[in-house]
Amino acid sequence: MTGSVEPTIEERLQRALATLMEMVGDDHPHTALAQMRLGDYYYERAHYSKCHPYYVSVLEKHQKLYGMDTIETAMATHKLALLYHVLEKYDLAEPLYNEALRVLRKERGDYHADVLGVLKDFATMLQMTNRDAEAQELLNFAQDHLSGRWKTIPYEA
Repeated sequence: MTGSVEPTIEERLQRALATLMEMVGDDHPHTALAQMRLGDYYYERAHYSKCHPYYVSVLEKHQKLYGMDTIETAMATHKLALLYHVLEKYDLAEPLYNEALRVLRKERGDYHADVLGVLKDFATMLQMTNRDAEAQELLNFAQDHLSGRWKTIPYEA
């Protein structure tokens, strides 16, 4: 009995990326998305050295395709910051966190879930670098707004 082996998720993601690069080219949004998915696959499995080139490439593509001050680029910047964070390359992660926050705050406002998520990740990194006071301030802000502990506006009838 000859049976075919079902391709792994990794193989499918690699094939999808190769097909897109062949069909639409390297500098296409769909190619960037396929690279992001493959990078995410590696990140989720702690294969950080495999993840890194994809995240760097996606960030470069997003900067070229969408510009520097866009949500797409900010989210790609955040992913690369997280990667450097888990690799304990804090000197590389911090400016990326700050850039992602700058753009997301401008585009979405201080209280958007994306902003609060980046704040929490950045605060965690600050804690790991013994910058507890800075971290606590960011964590308090993010946790208050993520948990719904909003300041109430008095109701006047």
